[in-house]
Amino acid sequence: KQTILTVGRFFDSLHSKKQEVLVESFKKMVEDGLKEWRFQLAGGTTKGGREYIAKIESKAVGLPIEFYPDASFSQLKKLYGEASIYWHGAGYGEQDPKRKEHFGISTVEAMASGCAPVVINLGGQKEIVKQGKSGFLWDTLDDLISYTARIIEDQNLRQKLAKEAIKRSKIFSKSKFCQNILSVINGNH
Repeated sequence: KQTILTVGRFFDSLHSKKQEVLVESFKKMVEDGLKEWRFQLAGGTTKGGREYIAKIESKAVGLPIEFYPDASFSQLKKLYGEASIYWHGAGYGEQDPKRKEHFGISTVEAMASGCAPVVINLGGQKEIVKQGKSGFLWDTLDDLISYTARIIEDQNLRQKLAKEAIKRSKIFSKSKFCQNILSVINGNH
């Protein structure tokens, strides 16, 4: 579907997923003429999470934006399976490495589901996505919008990225992880 998805806990403290920044970027795209696309935000809530969601929802009024706080596993699978593009922004504007995404399992889950990822070029994200091959890595909000627009406008590119994203996600599987650990333990690395 013509959907952009982001998945991550809703809170704006130590390890914020920067959903408010992503909402502002989507809003800019809509103001610049994006039509027939929607943005979905899913994730768990923690102490203060409901207040943070309310803050973001106030910025999303009148826009094709949907919130899925505390989405069930089956609901998340459905959202991943229907989305075309995946956004991730944890670490944006942060200097402290603890505030950046250390790995990014939600990015891998999205890729395994066939989403073309457009994720921040920080932390573990740059280890997951291969620039221009299995998705795009952004440094600025203008990059985020530009890469997303390219994927939206070029269905062939979107399909190519999705196919490569699925392939790339497989290197992060549990079985591959176990193989790599055994290789290190056995001195075969």
